[in-house]
Amino acid sequence: MNQRRESRTAANQSVWVTLYEAVETRICGRIRNVSGRGLGLELDQRIGVGTAIRIDLEDSMLLGEVIYCRPETDGVFYAGVELEQALNGLAALGEMLRGFSDEPSASEPADAVKDTRGQHE
Repeated sequence: MNQRRESRTAANQSVWVTLYEAVETRICGRIRNVSGRGLGLELDQRIGVGTAIRIDLEDSMLLGEVIYCRPETDGVFYAGVELEQALNGLAALGEMLRGFSDEPSASEPADAVKDTRGQHE
């Protein structure tokens, strides 16, 4: 009997996984299935239960916690991850932030902002 609260959808997506442990480590993984609250990761090493992780996809970043990790076959491990946060549209966000850079716009002269310290003494 399946006791999951939400159904899972099969996936096959390569991702980078950053482990936030005593030493931050980045490893390659593969998402095997997803649900609204979590996902299943295939990895080539065991990850400790309770480890905070970041999963980087093409235009998204997922933050979560490993809730179990079990060995499978041929040195492969399967980790269940409970998702905490998901950030999507990172390319568009990066483009928007570049618009707020320190470089002056074409309509604003580079010396428009001057240091006025000491002028009123």
